[in-house]
Amino acid sequence: MNIAIVDDLPNDQVHLQELLNTYASLHHLSMEIRCFSSAEELLSVYQPLRFTILFLDIYLEGMTGTQAAEKIRRIDEDVPIVYLTTSDEHRAEAFDTFAAAYLVKPAGEASVFRILDHILRRRTQVEQDHFCFVSDRREQSLPYSRILSLHSDKNYVILTELDGSVHKIRMLFSEAEELCRRDRRFLTITRGVIVNLDHVLSVTRDICRLKQDIRYPLNTRKSHLIQQMWYNYNFEKLRSGGPASDLSPGETDGHGGHHA
Repeated sequence: MNIAIVDDLPNDQVHLQELLNTYASLHHLSMEIRCFSSAEELLSVYQPLRFTILFLDIYLEGMTGTQAAEKIRRIDEDVPIVYLTTSDEHRAEAFDTFAAAYLVKPAGEASVFRILDHILRRRTQVEQDHFCFVSDRREQSLPYSRILSLHSDKNYVILTELDGSVHKIRMLFSEAEELCRRDRRFLTITRGVIVNLDHVLSVTRDICRLKQDIRYPLNTRKSHLIQQMWYNYNFEKLRSGGPASDLSPGETDGHGGHHA
């Protein structure tokens, strides 16, 4: 990734560079950092997609950081901008240019790391976690993105993959919930049923339908809440540039039980 730091104070440039390099080392990231001493210098070479993140000081000699951001937003709506400042008084201007974050100097490690975690989590699709289980006497590990759903069956959990493959796992349902809790795409929609919200096609007052035409009945008293949570999940995906589901949440659906 390519990072731009725009700051007219050399010591502040060096300090932020050190924090960014530490973060890159901890997370095994390839990171190139380029420093600019003025907004004009940045704008002279700026073009969309050139930088992954901009760290932009507000108080600069000549053109201010917010003025530079206004020019950048005319040609690049997506690049995350993190403002650097010694004061809180320009927060309103920062919001006008859709800033990703507002960092008060001197920047602390925890603050910088939290901002990077937030931005990179929203802009990368790297699968880091796997669901580990034993099925057919074999230890298996499946990326969470490959899981369609899990549902309880007495002392077992039935896991259905994106391609329709099925695994019968001797596991308490509560254990499966705990394993899925680390990944927010999973939602327990009714007692004994977890679905991957990325693969939900529709939610009606009594049915949740997934890919592979898997259908789970819903408690009508709770279906509105499930539908709202699915709406909000899709809305967040759209905000972060990810694809939302193909079908509308209000699609009329038939009745049916689940199958695996």
